[in-house]
Amino acid sequence: MATDNILIKTRQYLQDTIGSGTIAEPKLWTNADHLPFFLQSSYQYYELDLFNHSCLLMISNTQEGETPAVVRKHWLAVSKHYKGDVIYLVEVVSSYNRKRLIEHRVPFLIPGNQLYIPMLGLDLREYFKPSKLAEKTKLSGPAQAVILREILHNDCSGLPAKELANILGYTPMTITRAINELTDRELAEAKKVGREKHLNFPCTGRSLWEAALPLLHSPVTKRILVAWRGNNTLFDGRMAGEAALANYTSLADAGIHQWAITSEKWSDIAKQDNVHVLEKNASSDDARHRRDKDATELELWSYNPSVIALNRSCVDPLSLWLSLENNKDERIELACETLLKQVWSSIAW
Repeated sequence: MATDNILIKTRQYLQDTIGSGTIAEPKLWTNADHLPFFLQSSYQYYELDLFNHSCLLMISNTQEGETPAVVRKHWLAVSKHYKGDVIYLVEVVSSYNRKRLIEHRVPFLIPGNQLYIPMLGLDLREYFKPSKLAEKTKLSGPAQAVILREILHNDCSGLPAKELANILGYTPMTITRAINELTDRELAEAKKVGREKHLNFPCTGRSLWEAALPLLHSPVTKRILVAWRGNNTLFDGRMAGEAALANYTSLADAGIHQWAITSEKWSDIAKQDNVHVLEKNASSDDARHRRDKDATELELWSYNPSVIALNRSCVDPLSLWLSLENNKDERIELACETLLKQVWSSIAW
């Protein structure tokens, strides 16, 4: 039985990490039938004693479990029916979903891999010896643009630096620095062909995304709220933020005007007489003006959103996900999870 196997693995993992003689065999929780039916059908429940502390294992009935936002809702619902602490137990979790679970403060256990129980002060994970060049600093804007372009378009690997520079709109020197960043962090390889460096990625698609994710960041460097005097000023921007997310998913359109542009484009716009600046450094959740029908939120990006975009109107979905990653609105979180699923189901590599 699958549940028996994961319980055996869990107990052995706890014995190995916490210490022998401290872990009793988990017991079936007899009050599970008091839970709503959807919680009964989605999980198995076993009680476990950790350091004389009563815990309830909420074991997913599927190998990879639900999305972090859904798990958090289920975990909160189960917690209302149990006096001790509830721990989500699942066999497999991707690196970005682990990060989301931790951000949600959901205690979880992945046998043989990671134990995160903040209320008991436990955060044990499987560590791999990092390369001395694999620094924790985030990638530069140009390097991130190369990564995302390759993931979504699959057209960067094998190209010389000069051709890559033409595609992304950078100088050859900037692209060379970006290639050096990617090779230093072992995300790519640079092969010399004649006098030129050719960029090569050992993995593509979702595999490249998961490898690069710890080094990726929100492309938004600044948010500026503006209003137009008279006719709307024309500018070369792409729909961004919550507006773009509503365009990609079933999220309700809140009627917010949000656009992504480069810093260079903002310099041109700021010189125009009909532009009135409402907020120069708006936060992502600044609601004073951004929901005003006459206000427009301009996101200044660290790279040109047009060179990665998949369509003519919106920013690309991966940059959009990164720009909204720290948004705590549950509607946004659920829509972002849907957005990623759409990306991985649509690309063929």
